[in-house]
Amino acid sequence: MARPRLTFLATKTAKWIVGLLLAIPLLLLLNDVRIELFDPGARLGPNPGDILVDRLGTWSIRTLYLTLLVSSISRIFKIPVLVQHRRTCGLFAFTYVVLHFTAYLAAILGFDFNTLLGDFSKRPYIIFGMIALLLLIPLAITSTRGWRKRLKLNWKRLHRLIYLIAVLALIHLWMQERSTYTDTVIYASILVLLLVERIIHALRQRMARSKTSSAPS
Repeated sequence: MARPRLTFLATKTAKWIVGLLLAIPLLLLLNDVRIELFDPGARLGPNPGDILVDRLGTWSIRTLYLTLLVSSISRIFKIPVLVQHRRTCGLFAFTYVVLHFTAYLAAILGFDFNTLLGDFSKRPYIIFGMIALLLLIPLAITSTRGWRKRLKLNWKRLHRLIYLIAVLALIHLWMQERSTYTDTVIYASILVLLLVERIIHALRQRMARSKTSSAPS
């Protein structure tokens, strides 16, 4: 029987609340952009394009790692209902990444695709970010229950790309940091802990299966 206080987490209301919480940074940023249009420099400083791209990038990696964190928390604290919010987190991560790239393309490059091609060699971290974005597209498309039923076991295999995407996002961040690598160290530590938890979980599952198969019938 589910714990009474936790059954709320499975409701549509809880899903809407999670979605709203994840949308707050975007809503605040949009409000800053609105103010910036009428009062340049008031919210986004002398380089609004850079700040816009940076803030969207920050929330891209935060929501991406949060998507991974949901599964670990649900297992560690035995709250399986939390997994139902993983898709919401993942879709917001995809949204923030798309907006991050769009802001870079519009606010920094002015939709100059020739400059974009030149940036691939000048700023190689963009390549890692682009690969991460491209890999997120099939995950976002196939995140529904219908696709999960259609792909069956292949669905899990496909969605394991999230680990590669998390590494690519980390490299993307690391290559941009200059004097300090504080953010990289923080996110790298989180990723290592998440991977260790998954390895331990997989080993426990394997041991449980081996005990079941070796038990006398």
